[in-house]
Amino acid sequence: MSKELLISLILGALLLLSVILGLVQTSLLSNPFFLLFGLAIILGQVVMAHLAFNQYKSLTTQLTKEGDTHEEGRDGPAEERGTDGFDD
Repeated sequence: MSKELLISLILGALLLLSVILGLVQTSLLSNPFFLLFGLAIILGQVVMAHLAFNQYKSLTTQLTKEGDTHEEGRDGPAEERGTDGFDD
């Protein structure tokens, strides 16, 4: 698990906790520090989720490209080689 995904999950849990806390104690909603904390959590969660998605997207693209070049190795395309599992 990447650190960006882990941080995004933690920030999501903090966001959920702060929403629940705001519903239980409505006096916190008039506190500017609580609102600033909530805004910072939302912005951090959006940024970290975006970074985690980009890392996942580039990782799967890289693995796909490596698989294609590996299949078309020194012996030509994969269709011309045998399917018995042995390299001739």
